[in-house]
Amino acid sequence: MSRGRAADVLLAAAGLFVTAPTVPAGTPAEDLEPASTVGRAADPAYRAALALVYDGAFHTAEKRLGALSREHPDDPIGPYLHALALEWRLEQNPQSRALDRKVLTLANEALARAEDRLRRDAADGRALMARGAAHGVKSRLHLFRWQKGEARREAVRMRADLLGARAAGVEVADLDFGLGLYDYYADTLPRFFKLLRVLARIPGGDRERGLAAIARVARGGSLFHEEEARVQMFEIESFFEQRPDRALPWIRGMWRHHPGWPLWGLKLADYLRDPLGLYDESAGVARVILATADERRHVNYQPVVGAMARVLLGEALLLDLRLSAARDAAGPATDGTPEAAWVGPRASLVVARSLELEGHLEATLPHYRRAAEGSDRAAAARARDALAHPLTDRERVAWRRLAEARRIRAAGGPSEAWEQCVEALRAHPSNPEARVCTAEGSLDRGDPAAAAALVRGVSESDETPPWLRARARLVLAQALEQTGRVKAALPLYKEVWEEPFGRPALRGTAGAAVRRLDPSATLPSTSLWPE
Repeated sequence: MSRGRAADVLLAAAGLFVTAPTVPAGTPAEDLEPASTVGRAADPAYRAALALVYDGAFHTAEKRLGALSREHPDDPIGPYLHALALEWRLEQNPQSRALDRKVLTLANEALARAEDRLRRDAADGRALMARGAAHGVKSRLHLFRWQKGEARREAVRMRADLLGARAAGVEVADLDFGLGLYDYYADTLPRFFKLLRVLARIPGGDRERGLAAIARVARGGSLFHEEEARVQMFEIESFFEQRPDRALPWIRGMWRHHPGWPLWGLKLADYLRDPLGLYDESAGVARVILATADERRHVNYQPVVGAMARVLLGEALLLDLRLSAARDAAGPATDGTPEAAWVGPRASLVVARSLELEGHLEATLPHYRRAAEGSDRAAAARARDALAHPLTDRERVAWRRLAEARRIRAAGGPSEAWEQCVEALRAHPSNPEARVCTAEGSLDRGDPAAAAALVRGVSESDETPPWLRARARLVLAQALEQTGRVKAALPLYKEVWEEPFGRPALRGTAGAAVRRLDPSATLPSTSLWPE
């Protein structure tokens, strides 16, 4: 995992936040103002201001939160939310530390206001939650900066305040969120990152309990942090839990509900491409981003966003074996952009690979060399490997045949597609896609033994793209069932049901088979995003 991806995950992991419960409509303001009350009349305004953060409107969000904080000088929630909004902006430009001190100043102001209230009432639930939240946002900043000792201390303080709020009788979804984050990451982070083994010395967490609590909040019911919980669910399911089908609804939902911030669309296009292999959908998202940037339809869609979208579009088209289209998309971005160092090297890699697959070997060299000399480590490593180990003629033939097979299959010609798959397999017998698509045709032709022989081992091999493993498992399950090995087929069908890699047709086929072979089986609902 790259340092950039680690930082991306850790900044999400460090978001230890709590908030107040939803205020019932029509509640008189005078009933909400006493210090011991958890909810306040200003909370809907706080929430509306915070929502602007997820649209990428940081300055407007911070301006409104600052004004609300001044209007309610006794309320610790205001400066806490202001600190949270500023933390999001800080994380988009990690090289700069210009905002670090301001985040800490706002968090400390929230702590001071909470302390003032707690001196008057030690059981003030709103103050306890706000104090815990302020410690949480400080922990997030320290962890983002890899200041492990400070992050640990602030997380422990956060947990103590949230438990104190619960002991004081506060029972709201937002409290579950803060404690859920602590439970999950205290149990998970030390096992993933050696640098964070220091966190193993804090009070223990509980991964399953924490994940369940975060998911409850993400589905709705909190006043401020439903969106924060949804971001967490995507990061957790995509990275730590490695469950793509559970991660996908969360990032799709963020993009659908907050199209004003291209971050969500860029993340979605990237995730659809890898690990899900949904290349057409990935390209579609990238095209929307690119068109918005080219037409200057939104202030957040600057030229750098268009360059990023070009790379993602080119990568999706390349992996979909639409070679000339991939080159046309990524080519204009090969010069790169100073705002995103990865753009140029990855665009050059797309152009080089598309040329290599078409057999234009000499033309690939300057593009591979540019990628190999670029500052993006992953792209450089892939370019160096391509230069050292160019594709053989037989490998290129196999990929060209597979490209034909995909196009024919999409047009509704399974028999002709199978013929192309067989030719790809002859050219390159170890190509996993050639084996799977040939096996699918063998099943259709009544030869389950041949199908099983082709995919056995492919479904679990690290050389097989993750999205292709689901197809391989389904073929193997069907072959086993047709040869009378029902007990061996059933768990494979269940695996495909649980992980179809975003393919409803695979899930439907697998689900029908499970119900046929085991009528008593219960297939859980897969609907996660709250509509």
